Amino acid sequence: MLSDLRIVEIGEGQAVQVAGLMLSALGAQVLKVERPGGDPSRGLARFANWNRGKRSLELDLATPEGLAELEQRLAGADVLLHQFTPSRARALGLDDAALAARFPRLVTCGITGSPYNHPDVERSDDELLVAARFGALYENDGHRAGPIVWRFNAGSWSAAHLAAAGILARLVARLQSGRGGAAHTSLFQGHMVMLSLIWARNSKGPMPNNPPHPFKARAISMQLFQCQGGDWLQIMDPPRQYDYANMPTMWEVLAEGADISTEEGVIDAFKRRPLERWLADLRADDIAAEPAYPLGEMLRHEDVVANGYAVEVDDPLLGRTVQPNVPFHLEADLTRPKPAPRLGEGGDAEWTPPTAQVGSNGQPPELLAGVRVVDFGMFLAGPMGPSMMGDMGADVIKVEALTGDRIRFMHRYYQAASRSKRSIALDLNNPGAQPILERLLKWAEAVHHNMRFKGAAKLGLSEEGIRQHNPDVAFNYVSAYGQRGQRGNWPGYDSIFNAIAGWEFENAGEGNKPVFNRPGTMDVSSAQSALVELMASLYVRRAHGKGHTTQTSLLGISAFTQGETLILPDGSLAETHHLTSDQTGFGPYHRIYECQDGHWVAVAAHTDARRAAMRQVMGGEENGFEANAAARTSDDLFAALEAAGVPCDRVTFEAAEEQFFSNPLHRELNLISVLEQPLYGTVEQFGAFWCFGDVPIVFRQAAPAIGQHTDEIMRELGFSEAEIAAYREQKIIG
Repeated sequence: MLSDLRIVEIGEGQAVQVAGLMLSALGAQVLKVERPGGDPSRGLARFANWNRGKRSLELDLATPEGLAELEQRLAGADVLLHQFTPSRARALGLDDAALAARFPRLVTCGITGSPYNHPDVERSDDELLVAARFGALYENDGHRAGPIVWRFNAGSWSAAHLAAAGILARLVARLQSGRGGAAHTSLFQGHMVMLSLIWARNSKGPMPNNPPHPFKARAISMQLFQCQGGDWLQIMDPPRQYDYANMPTMWEVLAEGADISTEEGVIDAFKRRPLERWLADLRADDIAAEPAYPLGEMLRHEDVVANGYAVEVDDPLLGRTVQPNVPFHLEADLTRPKPAPRLGEGGDAEWTPPTAQVGSNGQPPELLAGVRVVDFGMFLAGPMGPSMMGDMGADVIKVEALTGDRIRFMHRYYQAASRSKRSIALDLNNPGAQPILERLLKWAEAVHHNMRFKGAAKLGLSEEGIRQHNPDVAFNYVSAYGQRGQRGNWPGYDSIFNAIAGWEFENAGEGNKPVFNRPGTMDVSSAQSALVELMASLYVRRAHGKGHTTQTSLLGISAFTQGETLILPDGSLAETHHLTSDQTGFGPYHRIYECQDGHWVAVAAHTDARRAAMRQVMGGEENGFEANAAARTSDDLFAALEAAGVPCDRVTFEAAEEQFFSNPLHRELNLISVLEQPLYGTVEQFGAFWCFGDVPIVFRQAAPAIGQHTDEIMRELGFSEAEIAAYREQKIIG
């Protein structure tokens, strides 16, 4: 799909490697530049998983010879993907200005801890430290009061997708301008995306601004039940209208005297029968439910295997393994995954000048200016992707029923998935809507939906139905379980896939009961997966005139997030790290510490030298670190660690959401969008997820009211005022 692209990747962080993996899986040639001796994670599951299909080149960038060799590779590359801070990039001659002068068509993506234009950009890009200074530890749910460390690497997973999508957006613009340029992002901006569903402020309307969290434990178990035998079951029934008494198994339990009129009674009732019984009843009633698995176990799931979300790979260091695959499907199969390279393997292969097309018509005012997208999606897992295309300048039309998207009642969620879109209210169940649908499809360059596919086909939105009107459109859809297993038309929501992926156990800490994951990480990740596919398809359509059909799924992205582990040749799971039971981190050198003044400091001492320095600061013995921190003020501890060269950060905790939106720096840096909306008044949301250098990100449209732009869109499609009035009279449009 992207076989005309050549990418140089430099970096050992998760986000850089996963971004390169996704682009490699879509067909790009990715050359991984490694330090002398190779990436230190060689031989571990994460290296094997995140470097499949890449070439390896061993270079010492501290030497003139190493830089000269890199220069030769960049001369034949389309993209440089790295994790250097601006000062480090400048020292290597890889800063934006220097690269633009030497390689004007090169796209450059730096993934840093904080945004490229932020004063903290030179600080550590360690996942825990970024989450601490951003304020994400305020939003994890825990078994104790205070900041709670996330086990799921939300910033890194999100930043990887932002990087891949931003690179592709720059390449789309290059087809017009002939010029490359910056497409930077950060783990900080990755957290912005991940918390979009719950962080925002409105000046009025039905969604009150979030009050500060009470200072207490928040071990939330929403529709999460332990069953007989100890297994856990996650149910997701968003309207909360399903009556558990409908289940035949519950009839038995009620006959035994169970009382499900109280929450405690429901908890007791589920403990009386095994998981399999409850699952069978719920699935018979079309209610979304899955077990809460340990991390990695879902790689054995029959639908994960059937969809190719887990694949057998003969790794040169680990042997015949089963690895989590990228969650992308095309109408034609992607190339079968190749194992991660041995050190230096493929690095000396021919690196011919790029064949990718470029234009000469000048830089567009926004990267996706002139791109036309029609989004038929609802809820979050999918529609948030086109919204992010709208942020980059695309014209995105949201098609919704006359009664609106069913997520509108969850106002913050709706806002997160619908910014930068225009809305047309259209009754697709009415046969009279077909002429409007036909013109919308002919207008579009890209089409997206996340409906169950049988229902979509009835509305004329199957692949065949769409291509009947626009053969070359880039078409993308998101499903719950993928389309190649037995569950292609099953319902699914974020929480059940967090459960099946193991994150409800992992985020809870070792030995604790699982916790519900409020921020919607799998929904957001699925939307970002759709975004990457849409951007790749758009690039190919504009470069080669080929409109691909792509799909992703909640199950697929959940399997993809298993990247720290894999199934070894003996059938066991590769070891990875886990969150401690007190949810403070991963060990004495990588955790948060509470200080005398009640504030917390995060540390990330990963090398022997930094650990020795930390021992000097903290009193020598690891078992005394907590007491040492508790006896000092946070300012004192932070200053001492900084002076010793130990990566650390203050933990932003108290009313972290309010702190973010009240920070004038975030407004100045375009990290907050401020827009007016008819129902919500002034809407403040997370702003720019990328730093594109010379090309701005401009926010013009808050989440639209139902059918807010119907007449405007109808006129653009060529309908007369009389026709518009007639359609409205027939209740075809709203």
